[in-house]
Amino acid sequence: MSDRFERFENLPEDRRRAVVDAAAEVFGDENYARASTADIARRAGVSKSQLFFYFRNKRELYLYVLTALTRRVADAVVDERWYKIDDFFEIMRYAATQKAGLVGSSPCIMDFFVRAFYLGHRDVSGVLDAFMTDAVPAMVQTYLGHVRWERFRDDVDPMRVVRMLVWCGDGYLHEQLRGGGELDMETMLSEFLVWLDWLKRATYKEEYL
Repeated sequence: MSDRFERFENLPEDRRRAVVDAAAEVFGDENYARASTADIARRAGVSKSQLFFYFRNKRELYLYVLTALTRRVADAVVDERWYKIDDFFEIMRYAATQKAGLVGSSPCIMDFFVRAFYLGHRDVSGVLDAFMTDAVPAMVQTYLGHVRWERFRDDVDPMRVVRMLVWCGDGYLHEQLRGGGELDMETMLSEFLVWLDWLKRATYKEEYL
């Protein structure tokens, strides 16, 4: 991004958060094309000209919000307890529970990510596709280095298990969106925990079950 990005990063945290939260709400409520930067500015308590003092265009703002919310989710999940859990399935359970708590207190985060990755606009779809392609390997490398991978059976590739969990969540969201139903985080969390138990029994060595 441009030096405008640096200007925005130098703002007090509460002002940056107000803009990010306002943008997350608007981008979560409307598809990218219809999302109004004037509405974002109004909700954030700034003028539209101020908004574009920090971001050259709507696309740059959108991608900044994507990065900021991804970082916010990571900060909420990866806390001091995270690195004390070395069992893969327990850490996935912890991550899912922490995410559910964050989304429960900030529903706009879920709305934003659902629209981003399932209803993306052509102006940002290429970046989003690349983001998703890189996200899983980056997550494993950055946050799961302390996991006891040897607990998996010798004929199991742990990365396949990671991908299966991503696919399960992806499929669940697609099914819910296709049916026109509302996304219930508690129901999704319950389903996810069932998948974890199934996969653990199917992939772990007997002594770790």
